[in-house]
Amino acid sequence: MKKLLLIAGTGDSSAFLAQLPQDITAVATTVSAIGADCIPKREGIKIRTGSLNQEGFAALLQEEQCDFLVDMSHPFAVEVSAAARCAAAAVGVPYLRFQRESYADAEVDCRRFPDIRSAAAALNEISGNVLLTTGSKTVEVFQKYVAGFEERCYLRVLSSSKVLAELESRGIDAGHIFAMKGVASAALNIALAKEIDAVCIVAKDSGVTGGIKEKIAAAKALKIPLFLIDAPAETGAVYATFAEIFAVIREKDEVLL
Repeated sequence: MKKLLLIAGTGDSSAFLAQLPQDITAVATTVSAIGADCIPKREGIKIRTGSLNQEGFAALLQEEQCDFLVDMSHPFAVEVSAAARCAAAAVGVPYLRFQRESYADAEVDCRRFPDIRSAAAALNEISGNVLLTTGSKTVEVFQKYVAGFEERCYLRVLSSSKVLAELESRGIDAGHIFAMKGVASAALNIALAKEIDAVCIVAKDSGVTGGIKEKIAAAKALKIPLFLIDAPAETGAVYATFAEIFAVIREKDEVLL
């Protein structure tokens, strides 16, 4: 029986674990209890909560005697992926990276940017309110580079007490914060943008499961531009489907037999 160390906490990882074959076990790691709550509760799945660095991943791989490390972290969690990749290499365990399905619509005014800073700078070229759906970790950059940030920018973030405390410490007006869990529907994105009279929506290209489809639909319905920040390029063994990952695991079983 093979055992995986799975970097979880995303919708992809929850769906993956729901399809996990009975003859494969997994140790699923999440940073927060919110992520852990989304993991299916079933035999053969162990949950570990808390942040891990390279040494932490390596120790867990050895402690649990895992045969593979499957990375289903957020596409923008580059530090987590880098630490996991190095840990897997150090321990001698195959590292498998899942890549989310992308989505585009030619009818939307989609303006792409290579990073958060360039997207923030571009907001100074338009006037009016902005709906930021890029998460709390990007706020520092927008706050630094967007003129009139306090008045213009409204944030949709995770409904976590830690996140809200961080935003409060940065002096963000609570009236400019929409806190919620999970992917927002197109209708909700439209409603939020209308509520603040947004002239632009800013998003990360987090793939279909990250809600990009719903954000594109909202920008299209409202006829406003979508500022889209490109996901970092993936390196190494990258897989687009769960089936491909399971196939790699099965293939190794056959070789060993």
